[in-house]
Amino acid sequence: MKALIPFLSIVSLATAQPPITRDGSDWLQIQTGTIPLDPTGRVHISTEGSVVLRGLEGNGPVTYTLKTRVRSSSHTDAEVSMRDFQLRMKVFGTMLALELATPRRVMHSAELSIVVPNSLREAIVTTLGGNVTASDLACHLQVETAAGRIELERLGAGVSLKTGGGEVRIGRVAGGVRCFSGGGNIRVDSVGRESWFETAGGDIVIHNSEGTVHASTGGGNVQVDRSAGEVYAHTAGGVIEVREAAGLVTADNSGGAIQVSASKGVRCESSAGAIRLKNIGGGSVRATTAMGNILAELLSATRIEDSLLSTSSGDITVFLPSNTPVTVEARNESTGGRGIVSDFPQIRVRPAGMNSGLAVLAQGALNGGGPILRIYVSGGTIYLRRQK
Repeated sequence: MKALIPFLSIVSLATAQPPITRDGSDWLQIQTGTIPLDPTGRVHISTEGSVVLRGLEGNGPVTYTLKTRVRSSSHTDAEVSMRDFQLRMKVFGTMLALELATPRRVMHSAELSIVVPNSLREAIVTTLGGNVTASDLACHLQVETAAGRIELERLGAGVSLKTGGGEVRIGRVAGGVRCFSGGGNIRVDSVGRESWFETAGGDIVIHNSEGTVHASTGGGNVQVDRSAGEVYAHTAGGVIEVREAAGLVTADNSGGAIQVSASKGVRCESSAGAIRLKNIGGGSVRATTAMGNILAELLSATRIEDSLLSTSSGDITVFLPSNTPVTVEARNESTGGRGIVSDFPQIRVRPAGMNSGLAVLAQGALNGGGPILRIYVSGGTIYLRRQK
């Protein structure tokens, strides 16, 4: 940034350095001021410390409060260090850029609180290590912090977030969200559009989404309570749980369980975990696991598409409604277990024949037949149950 305007030249209320007071083992200074800004413009804030950004109705100026702390043995040394905190600004058309310079030779911290008109077109916050809190903004928000926590509430547009390893907490956001954390948890109350959430190792919890959800973690759990669209979930080792989705649920788990309580079709794959599917209505049902049981309950009075359930080591239990048209084709190649157990006389269970070893086959049509439900087990039992 070039041609920067020094801090004192942009302060409208203070003409001298504010007083410095003792606060525990630190020295504290509080500075305040106002900056004129086009209410439909943009703001870019850059600092090493924490930022609190809040929107306010109306066309007023930007107001700020800067709290700075230094660790020093004397008031005189602290006063010298405080002079190195400088809030500089530059105006590029309707863009206001604020940069906080900090001292290099002492232990210090800074928190910059800014109130802006909520009619802004965009707000950008960049910090090298502090936390970021933002609320009551109607504009698009972009936040990047190298290691701090991010907290958002009551935002009226889309959000782009990135943290090197801190936790992300999102309250209500009317737009879509793109969020990445290098290792922290991500927790979301409500988002209004299709959103992407990714963390290298934390949990992802989403309570409500009015659009499609994309959630991926390198080793934590994924929980989606409700999605008005589809859900795409991935984890390398946690548990995936989707409680309600209006669309298809696609879940991939490299080392844990998957549970879907209500959706319009599923595509689930686990390398080493159980899969539990309930209230699946419409769409295809595809679930495979290398090691674990599969339980699937189809929603009554709905028509599924061609489907597949498969496990290499575990049982498969399917609850079929009495009014669902479906054709069942099951194969069990297990050397143990009970083969195939069926509640339906329409489904014939028989050995596959001398050339097929110990495999057991079952085939039959329910309610006149329909889409094919294929079931494969290599090391367990297949249960075809009548849903009550």
